[in-house]
Order: sequence, then C-alpha cells, then structure tokens
Amino acid sequence: MLLLELRPARIRAREAAAAEAVALLRDLGAEVAPGGPLSERKGIVWVTVPGRHLAAARSRFGRLGYSVAVDLLVAEDEAAAHPPGAADRSVRWRRRAHRLVRLYEEDPVDLRERAPDRREFLFATRNGPVRPVRGYRGSEGPLTHRALPVPDARLLTNLVATGSPGLLLDPFAGAGGVVIEALAAGWRVVSIDDDPAVRLGLAHLGALHIVADARRIPLADASVGAVSTEPPYDERAGELVVDALHELGRVVAAGGRIAMLCARWQARELVRASIGIGLVTELETPIDRKGVEVTALVWRR
Repeated sequence: MLLLELRPARIRAREAAAAEAVALLRDLGAEVAPGGPLSERKGIVWVTVPGRHLAAARSRFGRLGYSVAVDLLVAEDEAAAHPPGAADRSVRWRRRAHRLVRLYEEDPVDLRERAPDRREFLFATRNGPVRPVRGYRGSEGPLTHRALPVPDARLLTNLVATGSPGLLLDPFAGAGGVVIEALAAGWRVVSIDDDPAVRLGLAHLGALHIVADARRIPLADASVGAVSTEPPYDERAGELVVDALHELGRVVAAGGRIAMLCARWQARELVRASIGIGLVTELETPIDRKGVEVTALVWRR
C-alpha cells in the first residue's frame, strides 16, 4: 500500500488526487484503497500497486501534481528489506506495527523554477517584434485564460496517462503549461490557441502548434490519443466550450480520454453534452483553487 500526501493547496481535492495517481499508474495495476493508516489526518490518499511493479511506479512519482510525498506501508517484521530513511515513521494499523518508508518527496525548488511566473515565453505583439516575456500569464481578465499552475498541468496530463503515450492535444493551450508537462511525460503534443500572439511561444516549447478555433479543429477524426486542457472560465465562453467538446469527441480515438479543468458552472452543461456525443464520464469532482471554484472532468471515448 502507498500513502500519498496531498499538496496543502489541494488538500480538499482527494478524489482528484486519487484519480490522478491511479491513472498515472494505471498500466501497473494501481487501485484506490478504501482506507489505511493515518486516516485521522486530512490530505492522505491510499493506493495499492502490485509489489512487482513498485520500482516502475516509483520512477513516475516525480510527475505527480496533487501529491507531494509518497510512503510505502511495510509491516515491521518485513521492514528489514527496506533500509531506514530520515523521513520514515512508525505507525500502528490493524493492531500491527508498521513502518512508513518514504519513497518520494517533492523538490519545492524545482517546482518553483517550473512555475509560469519564472518561465520565459516568446510573445508576438501585433505591431512589435517577438520578445521573450518572463512570467507570461495570458490575458488580464480574472476568469479568462490564465497560465496554468504546474500541479494542475500535471494533473491534467496524468489523468489521461497511458503506458504508451502517443499524440496529445491541448486545444486551449495558453501559456503552454500542459504542453510542457505532456512532453516531459513522453507524449507528442499538438497545441491549439486562437491567439496568434502565442504561436511562437507555444511552438518554441516543442509542440506542433496550430493557430485555430477549438470549435473547428483542423485534425482528422480519431487522430489523437488524448486531450488535456483548461478552457477559459469567462461566462461568455460557455457555449464555446460546449461546442469545443463536440470537436474533441470527434478527434480523440476510441479508448482515448479527455481531461478538462473547467469553471464549476460549466461542468453540468459539459456532462450533459458529453452524453449525446458518446463520451463516458469517468471523473467529475470539484476543486477549490484559491477561491476559484473549478471542476476536474475526465471522459473516455
């Protein structure tokens, strides 16, 4: 059994964190466990992985978005096989002594350096030259497109994870948070955004970038393996996002997944629309991002 410690800023997002971990380790037989030690604490998720896949699972923990540490639960009489570490702890569970062996702990410095406000982004103004902008975060509107925090970009990438990553699409690419994390996870990436000012910045990240409207995606039917995206939250974008979902259902291949972080008010209409286009809802869970209420959605084609 693995114990995942949630990021303090996402401590209430247990369902999303559990879904992320299981999806990231899906091909390794991961499952959510109904409970485990430290159940009195907030922000703990329990996941089981077959022992033969533990080393492979451990190699992926650094890609987690909503979890900052991972411990392995080991019975005390079996602990000799695991050299003690500074972060290990003793616990009692089911009337037996156990040890929590620390397998992974996030490097906060590395995470901070990957943040949107630390990255340079090539920005093309309409009348001026292309210039590198540090900390580009999209438009100024509070509910329009903003740069996606690293943990949320990783969440979206992990929710569609597969043992053999193929082609991933982000149709509302913005400042490229999903592009960066998806490329790091081994996907080939196509990014789309209708703002020509970000075309060079997104292409520079390593994706194939297309300036296009997400409601009219210039890709063939069933041509992408997965979609991960965060559409704009502005109320004027409600119909746009529903129309875009129809296009995403067209371009994603059978068995592929679509992961989306949307405004809470958008979620119900998106779920209703998904039924009519043959998408199966696998996840619908609320997340509070510093007072901005959003919902994480995953559909399977």
